[in-house]
Amino acid sequence: MGTKTKIDYYDLIFIISQIFAYILAIIIVIQIIKIIFGGSWATEDVILALVVLNITLTFGLWGYLFRVNSNLNSKIASVDKKLHGHIEWHRGVDKVRDR
Repeated sequence: MGTKTKIDYYDLIFIISQIFAYILAIIIVIQIIKIIFGGSWATEDVILALVVLNITLTFGLWGYLFRVNSNLNSKIASVDKKLHGHIEWHRGVDKVRDR
């Protein structure tokens, strides 16, 4: 039961951060509309805000996917092992010791 409450806290934090990101996105869209009709923020400020929003959503989505997919590390290790074997094959190594 302790694990369930921990996951619930992660879900709550994710939902709250997504709400803040959407509020920021709405503010940025309003500022872009104001710029089109006469300007409110400087264009550089809006571009910087869009970059911050992009980074926020990217890391938020990455954190959510990392938490949902609990065996992500094993999948990454499997892909790394296959890629390493393939690169060694191109180098001419006949036998990869990790297989």
